[in-house]
Amino acid sequence: VLIDSEAIYLEVERKFLAAKGIDVDPDWYVGEFMALAQPLWRKKLSDLLVEHIGSPLTEDEYAALKHESRTRIMNEVQPIAGVNELLGALTVPKCVASSTQMKFLPLKLKRTGLDGYFGDGVYSGDMVENGKPAPDLFAHAAKAMGGHDPARCLVVEDSANGVRAGKAAGMFTIGFIGGAHAIGNHADTLVAVGADVVLDDFAALKAWLAAETNAV
Repeated sequence: VLIDSEAIYLEVERKFLAAKGIDVDPDWYVGEFMALAQPLWRKKLSDLLVEHIGSPLTEDEYAALKHESRTRIMNEVQPIAGVNELLGALTVPKCVASSTQMKFLPLKLKRTGLDGYFGDGVYSGDMVENGKPAPDLFAHAAKAMGGHDPARCLVVEDSANGVRAGKAAGMFTIGFIGGAHAIGNHADTLVAVGADVVLDDFAALKAWLAAETNAV
């Protein structure tokens, strides 16, 4: 949602699969794999390899994938247009609740200059037993931020698995399609899994928040 990293993950992972002779539809892959907790993502990718070529994901392959994607992100990634304007305008408590592993998440935020907006409010799927699409991470974030009632929390998510997690946590969940990975019928996918509203970019999100909440 904050930085345009998912398109890089998608490119790296599809290239890896293509080298194995596996061609996956990018729209399908985004819907199935994006924002999964790391253990779930790893198992799902391994299962896909077994299904197509009969061999699971090896430790070396997993390490190589993580290294390539993280190197590219640190060299290439940019904030999504309009994010600074929105974050600067928010008048309510805000945090990051991401599937990115904690050892890398602060580096991504610092690389894009967004770390200063959140203070200690940075939470990773590493912190809970069950990551997205389970509700645990959002529930943990609401509690850690001061014990906020889930019904008064708002989630902004750009993945089907993230939307599932937000809704399972009992939070109003906005589907966001402003990232480069939001291809094909991504908006329809987010609606299908429960997004309460889908917005195109941060200008639209800021306008929606101004009209519907007291958050800006």
